[in-house]
Amino acid sequence: MSSTDSARAPALPPQHTKTVHYQMRVLHTADIHLGVKTYGRRDAATGLNSRLLDVRRSFESVVQRALNEDVDAFLFSGDAYHTADPTPTQQKIFAECLQPIADADIPIILIIGNHDHPVTFGRASSLDIFEYIDGDVHFFSKPAQQVPVIQTKSGPLQLIPLPWPVRSQIVSRDEYRKMKPDELRAFIEELYVNYVQRRTEEIRSRGTGVTQDGGEVRLSPETPTILAGHVTVQGAELSGSERTSLIASEPKFTVGQLAVSPIDYVALGHIHQHQNRNPDGHPPVVYAGSVERVTFKERDETKGSVLVTIDPDAAPGMPSRTSMSFQATPARPFVAVYVDARDTPTPTERILQAIEKKDVTDAIVRVRYRVEESQITAIDSARIRDALTGAEKVAAIERSVDPSERRRRTVVTRDSDLEDAMRQYVGQHDELQDLEDDLVSAALDLQNEIEATRQ
Repeated sequence: MSSTDSARAPALPPQHTKTVHYQMRVLHTADIHLGVKTYGRRDAATGLNSRLLDVRRSFESVVQRALNEDVDAFLFSGDAYHTADPTPTQQKIFAECLQPIADADIPIILIIGNHDHPVTFGRASSLDIFEYIDGDVHFFSKPAQQVPVIQTKSGPLQLIPLPWPVRSQIVSRDEYRKMKPDELRAFIEELYVNYVQRRTEEIRSRGTGVTQDGGEVRLSPETPTILAGHVTVQGAELSGSERTSLIASEPKFTVGQLAVSPIDYVALGHIHQHQNRNPDGHPPVVYAGSVERVTFKERDETKGSVLVTIDPDAAPGMPSRTSMSFQATPARPFVAVYVDARDTPTPTERILQAIEKKDVTDAIVRVRYRVEESQITAIDSARIRDALTGAEKVAAIERSVDPSERRRRTVVTRDSDLEDAMRQYVGQHDELQDLEDDLVSAALDLQNEIEATRQ
């Protein structure tokens, strides 16, 4: 394997590139997040968390699509894991999923995301291991000093890598340590915008790029070019699981700062909802989205991957040059049932009718119902649970009573895991109901970080 971040061999004489006549096909995916445990259970057959297996199934479907489409390159735009300290099991799963791509001699492009990189300066990222394994793997933890030119079976692919801007690497320099957060964010934005402008100018002026073996080759605006990044674009529609407060503090870029000629496609990770931020222009600026749902806020989002086709026969900058196709993964369905049963003498029947209208088979299900205090004794909890036997997991059956019943103090036993304890606590506080998934996710993230420090 060779890495464009590694030391380069002596430069070879630049070679003029002839006009290419082929179609370049690239599979674009991102945000795998192996390690998410929310609503998981222990799988009896493997001993693993069921949500880990869900993510693996969805990722394997993306890999299989790449093989079925016989793509020229497999592009991953960051966040392989949910934390920067993945377990050996999670690393093994990611490597096993990618192995069929390597076996097919398809170049693999890995861009570092914010979840892949540790906060501490000097520590290796969770993807660094892939720099030292066999296969045509191209790993980018920082912007490249020259445009990488990746050789595929259909011809060369020019790449402008834009990995997550690691602040710890920047603030390690004395001149930046005294910057305020807003000043540092503005500095990073300017740094990345200037970087994109320099790389695209080198392509337009037919400068020199670097090949896998460190040699130099002449760039060309006719050659397919992709900007691959893990960054935030202004106005991007956030997924339900993403924390708006964190996104707000990050460096952000406009579509115009990334959609620069002669780039044919901007392949992004970081935002979990699939979207094209440049639908009426060229090139497409696309978030592939995550491959698996995390919370009930994502229940209506389709998860998948993007097949990108670039046709060099079309003139650079023309919309006809790039096309894309989104395909869904078999992501675990999340089903939320809400019932207001206050106006019926048979509240259990009303709840069962609402469940029957939903397909709960193999889904993660949450039921919330509202009743009067006088109706409580009419609720048959056993029948409600029987109606949910086909579900993968019943996340919660929550009752809201008018007027509010006298609440019992939450009791957390030693047998309660962190997720159960958090949900019990939230269940006793109506004002926290809308924040339940966010609070549980934050607690599990903190638990993962604490466990990682003990290893």
